[in-house]
Amino acid sequence: MLLALDIGNTNVTVGAFVGSQLKRMWRMQTDTAKSADAYGKLLLGFLGQSKDAVDGVAIGSVVPKLTPVFSQVAKKVFKTKPLVVDYRSKLGIELKVDKPSEVGADRILNALAAFKMYGGPAIVLDFGTATTFDCISEKGYYLGGAILVGPRLAAEALAEKTAKLPKVEFAKPRRAIGKNTVECIQAGLYFGYLGMIERVLDETLKEMPGTPHVLVTGGFGELLGPLLSRKSLRVPDLTLQGLRLAYETQGV
Repeated sequence: MLLALDIGNTNVTVGAFVGSQLKRMWRMQTDTAKSADAYGKLLLGFLGQSKDAVDGVAIGSVVPKLTPVFSQVAKKVFKTKPLVVDYRSKLGIELKVDKPSEVGADRILNALAAFKMYGGPAIVLDFGTATTFDCISEKGYYLGGAILVGPRLAAEALAEKTAKLPKVEFAKPRRAIGKNTVECIQAGLYFGYLGMIERVLDETLKEMPGTPHVLVTGGFGELLGPLLSRKSLRVPDLTLQGLRLAYETQGV
């Protein structure tokens, strides 16, 4: 069994693979104060009786403080040296950007999975704490993309940076013309966010050669993906699949 760990700013997403099949997926809240022992206990609870079947661990992290923590979990709990994916990993995806070291592991993994599973050209929209656009050429080159504030983060910023506006859940509103403060915020966030995404996607498509696949992943992908005017494919486990493919590519 391969244990794939996608360490994000909001959640750590855990996938258990047997061969190419994702058998189980689980999320736990990201907490930089937690120790390796604490995370180890959580993972053992998730795996239950199958904990002894783990013979490999792959890590993709955008939280630098937690990368060594989970590496320690792999070594201490599962007795294996983990594969930690970053811009230096040899995955067959060449980073055609100004500073490869600035490309997050999640974006590299999304690009890898998109190209290996669906071919290029492709555009990946990952709706997480931040929303990212990642572009892959027909030959598998990572071309760059865009980074936007995520919908939940936008809602939190409104509440934190204003004196009277409350924090609201990002959700589809009943109407565009709100009749109270909560409805007004929800309408602005929802329709404004959709408009922003559509514009960035339109401009991205203008610069992309060929007819790219549009793949949607991330926590808000289920809500927002079907609303895009362009045809898209929802792939909720794309980043985890990237970790599996990275592990296989490295021949670990």
